[in-house]
Amino acid sequence: MASDLSIALSQLHALLLQLAEAEAAFSEGPRSIMVAEKQVAQMEQQIEDQKAKIKQTRKNADELNLKLKTKESELKKYEGQLNTATSNKEFDIIKGQIANVRTDQADFENAAFEAMEEIDATQVALKNLETKLKNRRQAAVTIKAEVDAGKPALEATLENLKVQIEVAEKVIPPGEGLSAYRRLRIASGPGALAGIEDDFCDGCNCKVTNQDLVRIRTGEFMRCRECNRGLYVV
Repeated sequence: MASDLSIALSQLHALLLQLAEAEAAFSEGPRSIMVAEKQVAQMEQQIEDQKAKIKQTRKNADELNLKLKTKESELKKYEGQLNTATSNKEFDIIKGQIANVRTDQADFENAAFEAMEEIDATQVALKNLETKLKNRRQAAVTIKAEVDAGKPALEATLENLKVQIEVAEKVIPPGEGLSAYRRLRIASGPGALAGIEDDFCDGCNCKVTNQDLVRIRTGEFMRCRECNRGLYVV
């Protein structure tokens, strides 16, 4: 049968666990806001990168169109020279030059067409990113509103639990045991205490000696010889 001290320590442990859960929930709010804001910032950067890509693609298309105009000028020049050729050799040379220009023209036209298609695709991608950014901004606003709305209740819960714990901790007798408990509580919260099940410490799974079990059952505050947690009988 559990002693009054074990019952009190069990209740204290339950409060410590509740406090840890409440603190985790309280910390989760700012983390959720930070993640949402980070996602917004990442999406904004993706949009800037996409705009830069569109700008570069347009620049490439303009350069290709300029090269096409240059080739058109060359073609007109060679066609004019073709009409004034004075020998078959000169005629053949000019025809070869015209063929090369037309080949270059075809390559540039294909590249320019692909560049225009890429511009269309990148603009569609930009619109999709802008839609996603709008959704993420709205999600970030919603998350912040929810966190702000729930904050007062969480703060009240935390304060209430701290008061209850402060009262419940008075069952631990002053001395080295209380000092060890406080050190462990700072380090691991609810890990400052552990129940005993089947003669084993729940904290470290080490067997509790028979002598210690007798002392715990008679209401003495004892710590696990392995992990130093305050022990109570479940």
